[in-house]
Amino acid sequence: MRALGGLWWMAVRLMRSHMGLYVFFGGCTTALNIVLFLLFFHACGWAAWFSNAMAWWPSVVFAWWTNRLWVFDARRGASAAFLARELASFAGSRLSTGMADVALIWLTVDVAGWDELAMKLLVGALVVGLNYVISRWLVFRKGRDEA
Repeated sequence: MRALGGLWWMAVRLMRSHMGLYVFFGGCTTALNIVLFLLFFHACGWAAWFSNAMAWWPSVVFAWWTNRLWVFDARRGASAAFLARELASFAGSRLSTGMADVALIWLTVDVAGWDELAMKLLVGALVVGLNYVISRWLVFRKGRDEA
């Protein structure tokens, strides 16, 4: 029983860290992306690469908002112009990993015919790791001013 208490407090401490929050909200973003991808792929009958590309946009906006507010504790009360620049920077930083995501889904699902959910999960894990590094060190770095 005591070991469970120790695990509980470790989990609480992890969730209060940047990495813990990033993993949590990254999981939420990934879940949103997967649900939208599967909806577009199965309900709309779109190709996997196109379904993936269409699921990317709302996922990026969700990730930017949650990362801004809770993960990286970005500046509060910034101007609309600053927020627009930050969102553009965030989306731009995600563009390269988004293109890799779409290309890998196209290659593995559309071309090779592998399982779409398995590939979405595998490719998504790679993308989440790359996105953390980019966000942490380029988009939401400390000391960035509004000018």
